[in-house]
Amino acid sequence: MPEKTLTPTVIRIANTLLDQIIPPIRWFLFPFKWLTRFFQATSQLIWLLSNEYSKRSFGLCGKGVRIYGRFRVTSPQHLYLGDNVHINNNAFFRSEGGLKIGDHTHISRNVVIYTMNHEYEGTRLPYDEHKVLKSVEIGRNVWIGMNVAIVPGVTIGDGAIVGMGSVVTHDVPPLAVIGNQPPRLLKERDSAHYEALDQAGAHGGISGHEW
Repeated sequence: MPEKTLTPTVIRIANTLLDQIIPPIRWFLFPFKWLTRFFQATSQLIWLLSNEYSKRSFGLCGKGVRIYGRFRVTSPQHLYLGDNVHINNNAFFRSEGGLKIGDHTHISRNVVIYTMNHEYEGTRLPYDEHKVLKSVEIGRNVWIGMNVAIVPGVTIGDGAIVGMGSVVTHDVPPLAVIGNQPPRLLKERDSAHYEALDQAGAHGGISGHEW
């Protein structure tokens, strides 16, 4: 299906509304600041209570477990949490293969943990309906940073720290502090083309349309 894009006319109207009409009447929007805060607080409370209910379905849930914001877990009966485990907003756990998280481990936002994979050497392409299960075990006193992804079969030792944005594909020894490799240069932009467009003021706005 072709991607729908905004027309230049709609973009010009949006830019005029956001840059020329709304700023002079910003005082009129002041009440919405408090409405926004109210709805954010209400949403957080709803998620907190929902997560408290969800904890009843875990295979094990220790004391002082706190889950903040949006949280999704599959096969929750295979998720085992120790005491004082903190899981921040927007975590996603595929727990079919078994996921154990030790005491006093803190997990930041947007962390993804998988304990299963598709069977790509089965009866269909690119994969069939069978699942390959590999458990993940995270030790005690572990700190996992934001936007970390952990693949099936990994063990993270006690006291380890996993840096922000890491993709953990191998076991992490106890007390290790790990991060991803430095960024790799893929290619460089055409400098003459870049300078010509920059000097001409050819800058993209919404969806890359003329600004």
